[in-house]
Amino acid sequence: MTKLFFLIIALLNVNLAQSISLPVVQPGFGVSPYKNEQIRKIAFVPDVTATLNLPSPQSFVPTKPTIITFYALPNGNTTDHTVGKILQTGDDWHYDIQHIGAQTRFVREKDTSRNYITIYLENAQKSWPAWRSQYPNNATIINSIIDTLRNMFGTTGTTVHLSGHSGGGSFIFGYLNSVTAIPSFIKRITFLDSNYGYDDSYGPKFVNWLNSSAENYLCVLAYNDSVALYNGQPIVSPTGGTWYRSKMMQRYLANHYTFQESVDTVFIKYWTANGRIRFFLKQNPLRIILHTVQVELNGFIQCTFSGSENEGIGYTYYGQRAYSSLIQPHVYYPRGINIPPRPPGSMTGSQFMNFVMNMTFAQREAEILKELNKGNIPQFMRSAKRINTTFNDAQGRSYSVGYDVLPDYLAIGSDSDYCRIPMGPLTAQRIADFYGATMPTSKLVDNIYLKSELKLAPVTYAPVGNQNELVPKFIEHNNAIENQRISAGAPLGTLIGGTKKDVVISNKITDPARPNHVCIYGWHSLNGQPIQPLTNIHVNTYVDYSHGVRYINNQVTLDTSLVDIRLILQDPLKYAIFSNESGPMVQPSYLSDTSRPAVPKSFGIRSHPGGSIRLDVPSDSNVTKYRVLYGKSGTAFTDTVELTPQNLILSGLESDSLYFFKIASNNANGYSVNSELLAATAGISSSNKSLIVHAFDRATTGNGYDFIRFIAKGIHLSGGKIESCSNEAVTSGTFNLNDFDRVYWILGDESTVDETFNTTEQIKVISYLRSGGNFFVSGSEIGWDLDSKGTTADKEFIRSYLKCYFVADAPNNTAGSIYRAEGVNEINWQGLVTHWFDDGTHGTINVRWPDVLRPINGGTGFMKYYGYDTLNGFAGIYFSGIFPGGTVPGSVIVLGYPIETVYPEITRNYLMSKISVFFDNISPVRESQTQSGVDYQLMQNFPNPFNYSTSIKYELKEDASVSLMIYNSLGEIIYNSGEAAKHRGRHELEVKMDEYPSGVYFYQIKANAIGNKDFFVSTKKMLLVK
Repeated sequence: MTKLFFLIIALLNVNLAQSISLPVVQPGFGVSPYKNEQIRKIAFVPDVTATLNLPSPQSFVPTKPTIITFYALPNGNTTDHTVGKILQTGDDWHYDIQHIGAQTRFVREKDTSRNYITIYLENAQKSWPAWRSQYPNNATIINSIIDTLRNMFGTTGTTVHLSGHSGGGSFIFGYLNSVTAIPSFIKRITFLDSNYGYDDSYGPKFVNWLNSSAENYLCVLAYNDSVALYNGQPIVSPTGGTWYRSKMMQRYLANHYTFQESVDTVFIKYWTANGRIRFFLKQNPLRIILHTVQVELNGFIQCTFSGSENEGIGYTYYGQRAYSSLIQPHVYYPRGINIPPRPPGSMTGSQFMNFVMNMTFAQREAEILKELNKGNIPQFMRSAKRINTTFNDAQGRSYSVGYDVLPDYLAIGSDSDYCRIPMGPLTAQRIADFYGATMPTSKLVDNIYLKSELKLAPVTYAPVGNQNELVPKFIEHNNAIENQRISAGAPLGTLIGGTKKDVVISNKITDPARPNHVCIYGWHSLNGQPIQPLTNIHVNTYVDYSHGVRYINNQVTLDTSLVDIRLILQDPLKYAIFSNESGPMVQPSYLSDTSRPAVPKSFGIRSHPGGSIRLDVPSDSNVTKYRVLYGKSGTAFTDTVELTPQNLILSGLESDSLYFFKIASNNANGYSVNSELLAATAGISSSNKSLIVHAFDRATTGNGYDFIRFIAKGIHLSGGKIESCSNEAVTSGTFNLNDFDRVYWILGDESTVDETFNTTEQIKVISYLRSGGNFFVSGSEIGWDLDSKGTTADKEFIRSYLKCYFVADAPNNTAGSIYRAEGVNEINWQGLVTHWFDDGTHGTINVRWPDVLRPINGGTGFMKYYGYDTLNGFAGIYFSGIFPGGTVPGSVIVLGYPIETVYPEITRNYLMSKISVFFDNISPVRESQTQSGVDYQLMQNFPNPFNYSTSIKYELKEDASVSLMIYNSLGEIIYNSGEAAKHRGRHELEVKMDEYPSGVYFYQIKANAIGNKDFFVSTKKMLLVK
């Protein structure tokens, strides 16, 4: 039945193709949403990428004459910049200076009698002069690129235009160096302010070529850059610019042609040979830089149509943009994997396998790399299969996912003679990087098998010596798979599964116990179960017949966004979309990428004067700037700014307001993934300073590395001035705990693998407590890690300084049995409400194993698990007094479950307010450096949230007439103190609200200074909880 199905489909396709002339997408091309243009990227060794832009399948008619324009990019520009887009706020200005994409569309609309293809030529150095300097054989390489791309479209009826802007002209001269005579298939050469490399040695080639055919055209655009200034200085030498070089070129040609000339205040124009040779030299009386303006103002259109019947039709060179309506709104990234065309005369699969038959592993790998780099793979393998599915991230959010995968395992040869080729992971990775692809994860291997159009039973061979690692067994296995495919009637290009173990990317790549190993997975049986579990047991030089390499495109879709799968795999939350391993993938490659900056780890956010914050991050020579995402919710980031390492201050924030931040490092090679979430209040205060240390690094389901948002709001509502940092910033000394009145250390379910407190962290915390610090920590594995599984030093730390010891891993030692806690009516903790913590369904993590603790060395239990006898242990311990080795009283609070997981928010905030009250009432008040009355200021009420009564404090810079009002959430005034004269200094007002319902309220102070014009108004929010 399967074989018959494939045969019927094949016959239908043939009959349809023969009977109906349907538009066909060219093999390996994707279709852009803009005019349905066909787009494909092709990589060339070394460091060159060609992006091909064809008309839509409906417009591309093979019987029409085809013109291929090779457009060499200007210095410093990418292909996306050169294609162009509508400029949005925050976009790079390079997107709006050439618009070759829109100008190509204009050309196609004006001349429908030809197929116009534009090929954008980019190099890794973003400079053709620099690239040519690096490669002495550049002329040969350029010639090969032109021939390879031209041959893709056949030579009959296909002609070539050579064009480029700025440094792109160097590409043209590189090509001219590769030929003794300019070939007849080149019909147009155009320099868009780019002929810096011209000298008269090129003159004879131009003359001979122009004389060889009346269909050959030369167009030169330039401006008077010899007088242009930048910051008052010349931008080129007297002989170095395009003005000088264009005049030199025209003078040489004037020895062979009679030019006509036109001179006005705008242009000097030269033309001859019935308009086939044209020079447009822009005057520059204002001595400004007009380099790219010549391209922008219809320059590409002019060069394409110069001397033809379409010149000047519908546009004016150096007039208004004629193509504005054709500019695309967004960047389009082609989905195709960038495999070079297969060169004519390449070895077949049989020839290659015979060639490498007796080579060593290293020799064979080198030859595999050479063949695959030049594109010697079958044609059917270039058409990737699109797979659409639905996956969830680490917090359970669902995404519609789309990715492109090769239909079969990588092979060398032609469609009629190919062999699937096992290879080592380093070779596979180098080729993947070159193609713009990646190997799949084990999760994707499962999904690919599930979606396979043909599932084949694995063919296995018993090991005999090392035969399974040799080329003859590779060939035997390939032939067995081919016999299965043919027997099933499956055509080439069918998505096949079950034939190989995949070389995969995995967290195990960086396994310190097994460095330089290969990760393999898969080889599914017909029952859907993989024969090979995920393993890294083999070194990376081990290869046998069962190993296969199948690529997926780096570019995948999440909902409607096109993203790089490698960055997603490194994301602390989204990694789970494509990986079923624990935690994000630090290195989704077998080759360490040192060019892209690392995500910031040891960093923090400090308050800064004047409604500002300061990013505190160690110096990194690989980082040129930091992207900061920020907002007030902790989930939506409404603003983005980029800061340089020399200026890490973010200003323009609301003083005393709480903000949340994520940062990413950047350099010329791109951005890192976003960091964990941190928080800070804008502005600065020397009193009531709180530090939140985010130390939850464990890759637990539900950990979005953003749990700081669950406690920062409660601390802020209680009047705390917040700064925050990663735990790495504490160990590195970037943040000193002794600078803060209170420290909140959040651990989630951090455990033995990641350590709740390492040795350095313990030393820092001990020093803080000995100095009279107020320390809060919560987490469900603190006792388990430090006491049950800890060293002698760990046990000393938890018992002497955290004042507790481990009793059980959960109430009754039963996971998931209790998700509720309550106070024990201890004298310092009156009014604690019964509350719930998360079972995994309330936006955080499943706290299945909350620690049961007992107090020791002066500690006191104050929180218990609901329905659990305190004779068996407590949920929370506190202590206030002098710690061993200390000189002043300090305090500590430990919870055996993460306070971040308490819900709902109003309950969690209430608990935070009780903790704040404890620190205020039990611990000594630290001396404040703020002088009373130095400015007008309204403080946060305290406590907040509050039950019935709260205290409101404010400061006056001068004697003033003051009124204070309280509003409910509807804006109605429920309290008005009336105006009263108050002296300069600090004031406090006790407000009782026992008659009002729970909810959010606002209080406002108005102060009119007596004797001057100062007027002060400030409003703050408070929360009443009954």
